[in-house]
Parts: sequence; structure tokens; C-alpha cells
Amino acid sequence: MLNNLFVYGTLCPEGTNHHVLADVYGQWFPASIQAIRTDRGWGSASGYPGIELSDSVNDRVEGWLLKAEDLSHFLPKLDAFEGSGYQRVIVEVEYHSESRTEPMHTTAFAYELCFSHQPDATGPSQFVAKNY
Repeated sequence: MLNNLFVYGTLCPEGTNHHVLADVYGQWFPASIQAIRTDRGWGSASGYPGIELSDSVNDRVEGWLLKAEDLSHFLPKLDAFEGSGYQRVIVEVEYHSESRTEPMHTTAFAYELCFSHQPDATGPSQFVAKNY
């Protein structure tokens, strides 16, 4: 089971919705993924831009990596929080640790905008795992 989560918005430490992850035990690291922030999603109208994964190595979104002890019990809660406008994907993450000067790499879940979202949809996110 993948127990890493990349967050880039309100779920980040000190973000307005960080409390959603308050019961998840693990370590936080500054990180980035190959993506772009975009205002195309439904959440951007409320001031919450989403991300789109990118093929360009020059496109980076900064955020945080949570290396959790166990995410399995929290994923349904996170899926419901993100809603049907986002899909959970697997991404390659570059992160930094105080104990090393060079960046490290791992894979993690992240939530990407889902452009097939219907505004009245009430179901959970669509789950599409992308391997990098």
C-alpha cells in the first residue's frame, strides 16, 4: 500500500484545511511534482486552483510530502473531502530532508483536477492511477 501523499493547497501544514489530516501519523517534507497550477477547475472560482500533471520538466508545483505510517484508513475521508472534481493519481515526487543536501524521489498520491466532473455530481473522486 502506498502511504505517501503530496499536497499543494489548503491541506498543507498551516493550510486552512490541514485539520483534515490531523489524525494521520507521519513526517512532512517540502516537495514538488511535475505539474502546473490551473484555474480551469471548479474550485478555482472559490479561490482554490488545482493542478494538472505536465510532461514538461520545467513545470513544477511546490507543496508538501506526507510520508505516513498508514494512509489506508484515511483515503476514503480524503476522497470525500476532495470530491468528484478531483481524481487521485500517483505521481513522482521530489522532496528534501534536512539530513541530506541532495533531493530525494518517491511516489505518492496526489489529487489532480478531473475535467469530466459534473457540477452536480455528489460521488467520490474518480480514481485513476497514473504511473511515472
